[in-house]
Amino acid sequence: MASNMILLPLLLLAAASPAALAAFDVTQMLADKSQYGSFMKLLTQTKVAEETNRLKSASLLVLPDKAMKPITSLPADKQRMAVANHVLLKYFDPIQLGEMKDRTAMLPTLLSNTDKKLGVVNYTKADDGQMYFGAPGAPCVSKLVKVVAARPYAISVMEVSEAILPPTISGIGGPGRRAKGGKGKVKPASSEADEAAAKPATEPTDVPK
Repeated sequence: MASNMILLPLLLLAAASPAALAAFDVTQMLADKSQYGSFMKLLTQTKVAEETNRLKSASLLVLPDKAMKPITSLPADKQRMAVANHVLLKYFDPIQLGEMKDRTAMLPTLLSNTDKKLGVVNYTKADDGQMYFGAPGAPCVSKLVKVVAARPYAISVMEVSEAILPPTISGIGGPGRRAKGGKGKVKPASSEADEAAAKPATEPTDVPK
């Protein structure tokens, strides 16, 4: 079950009017959150923020400064790809993710606009209820930490524990490893499995009001 820390910002905003939720600016939503300064800087420099703001709905998976080295150490062109891969093309929150019919799903990201093979994120819910994300071909071990900000059905900003980077971007490969807090190995998807499973995630149910 998601913790109160994860759900509280979402519940506080759930009653907002549809008009107030119609548009969003991800940089404004992060402006007073200095712990994500490095991520926000790259979000702006790479113009991923502008692309995100043009989406009808989105989910931004942000990293605290202490987890940014795998991205900041990349060449500039790959930094843009890496940041774009942290923007899901639909609105998700812990409630919707937890209520998915399947415990795993492949979620398209902003990177899919330029690279459909790389532009997906694997989602899995471990046996203990903890939620994880990972790139195809890499371990699914980036833990959902908390909701940072949200405008239900339009934009959610959620903190994750590790960068979500395909091996072709990070240059680092390796076998799957046990998801922290869960049971069993979370294995990287093979290319054949990716193609077979490359279909939109099950439409999530509405957040209870």
